[in-house]
Amino acid sequence: MEIKGSVDSKFTKVKELFEVLHSDGKEVGSSFAVYKNGEPLVDIWGGYADAKKTKQWERETLATVWSTTKGVAAITCALAVQRGLLDYDKKVSTYWPEFGCEGKEDITVGMLLSHQAGICGAQTNNEQDFYNQKLMASKLASMKPIWKPGSASGYHSMTFGWLISELILRVTGKSLGIYYREEIANSRDINFYIGLPQSQESNVAEMIPFDRSENNANQVADMNDAAKASAAGPNLLKVQNTREWRACEIPSANGQGSASGLAKLYSFIVPSNPSLKILEDKTIEKMTRTQIEGKDLVLGVVTRWGAGLVMNKHKVIYGPVAESFGHSGFGGSCAFGDPVNRIGISYVMNKMKNNFAADGRSVSLINATYDCLN
Repeated sequence: MEIKGSVDSKFTKVKELFEVLHSDGKEVGSSFAVYKNGEPLVDIWGGYADAKKTKQWERETLATVWSTTKGVAAITCALAVQRGLLDYDKKVSTYWPEFGCEGKEDITVGMLLSHQAGICGAQTNNEQDFYNQKLMASKLASMKPIWKPGSASGYHSMTFGWLISELILRVTGKSLGIYYREEIANSRDINFYIGLPQSQESNVAEMIPFDRSENNANQVADMNDAAKASAAGPNLLKVQNTREWRACEIPSANGQGSASGLAKLYSFIVPSNPSLKILEDKTIEKMTRTQIEGKDLVLGVVTRWGAGLVMNKHKVIYGPVAESFGHSGFGGSCAFGDPVNRIGISYVMNKMKNNFAADGRSVSLINATYDCLN
């Protein structure tokens, strides 16, 4: 297996491990990148962009990264906060009056971003509804919370996207995907999209779902109401390779990106060169301030949520730096920023594993990266 790309001589061990993951059959196609100040320290890729292994994975290959998209959405919201368009401490109903009903009157923007609102159920079994932001926002605005808002977090796996999209739409007049492209990505040549343009379709990888037996082995027997609501809805694994899925904007799940694009983005959030900053230090402090910490009602594990970001509480999924922040996606992808070493790191692949958190492939590559750094 030929591994393409470049690595700084300090990170040879990372490339060697990446080669092993491919030679051992743990990958079909994937990319891994480490960036500093918008420049690559590690930028490698290999394998195939389709299940039949007829199309080579290239540097610009894009894949659905599922919830890794949430980190990009959170950064986009933080920019709106920095510009005074949103305030984490203000009520959602300040910007979206229809939302303030059925017990949701006191939910703040920070609570909404940190999965405390209690509205984690999609309210529909039709995937066509998912492509309609106006419809989904209306459904969620009228929903009664499953638990008392602010008392716990319960991962809003899909609903996070429509909720945050509506906030951005209300304060900017633009969809979140367009606001992100215009204000963050275009000028910095970041290879990541929420709402994929037709011109990028040729770069898309085919996502390869896990075997059904793996799904059955990971099912939880006794699910609480929050977990049941989150799990309800259409089987999106069946539509994830369609143009319709990629073209719409669901900022909780359907971002299309490469490891180089995501690592580059996060390196601009934590650069050592101040002139490259997308967000000011005070904005990052607000964005990464703990909104809630405790056992998540949906995920069933102890989490520490910032304003839409996973904080590296256990120093496991994003390396040994507790201050690191980012997001991981269903199937295995992840992206995060390390504000101590001032680097952005990302892993993107098309062979999915049945997980919502740490993936063994990304964890091993990230740990190898830190071994090389230290």
